[in-house]
Amino acid sequence: MSNHIISMAYKRDLRTAMRKSVMVLLADKASDDGSGVYASKQTMADELCCSKQTVIDTIKSFLEEGLVSEVGRRGNLRGYTVEYGINLSALEALPLVACHAARRSRGLTGQPTGPVKEVRGTGQPAGPKPSLNHPSRQTQAARELPDNWHPVTFGVGTKSLDVVNGWPPGELEAQLEHFTAHHRAKGSRFKDWQDAWSTWVLNSRRYGRRDNERNNRHHSANRGPSNPLVRAGLAFEAEQAARSEADLQ
Repeated sequence: MSNHIISMAYKRDLRTAMRKSVMVLLADKASDDGSGVYASKQTMADELCCSKQTVIDTIKSFLEEGLVSEVGRRGNLRGYTVEYGINLSALEALPLVACHAARRSRGLTGQPTGPVKEVRGTGQPAGPKPSLNHPSRQTQAARELPDNWHPVTFGVGTKSLDVVNGWPPGELEAQLEHFTAHHRAKGSRFKDWQDAWSTWVLNSRRYGRRDNERNNRHHSANRGPSNPLVRAGLAFEAEQAARSEADLQ
């Protein structure tokens, strides 16, 4: 059971009570990284007091929206049970329900949520401050790129989406193929592969532009790989190495 994923699911607008119930039940059966969800559809239907077909249809819609993915199969006496994983990035990107959206809005604008109560000191030492790190970042372990991984569409207004929209036909497929081949060959491990893909996309634009400018000025000069895909891969490794150094300090 993952309490922080359950909390995340309750705070997101999943549009219907049934979709919310199924997602919360999946979170209840998941590990903190969203993996390890396996239970028969009939079991889930019994626990939710609904029909098996309703559970099947709801999970199918989650698969189509990228909120969950099939990560494997586990054998049982009747054959096998499909194992699912919750895509934490996609779930967290959903809009907040009204009450939590209002609280976040008040926090961003600095509007006070209530009168400040004066507290007199007791002379006792203050306890440890709570960690500001998100629970999922603390408990989620880095892992290799899953065999069935596919990126989620970037959010509207993000720089990553602007880059992808500016690519010519076929560029997205080429970038994605190079991204997966590069990291599988190196055995890269990340906590959030969607975040890694976003960094790759941004680097491909930056270093691709630099290569074009350099090639226009120096046609005969050999100043490193001119292929923007290769340079994006090298830049991505350098950035991740810098992050690792910062984490150790």
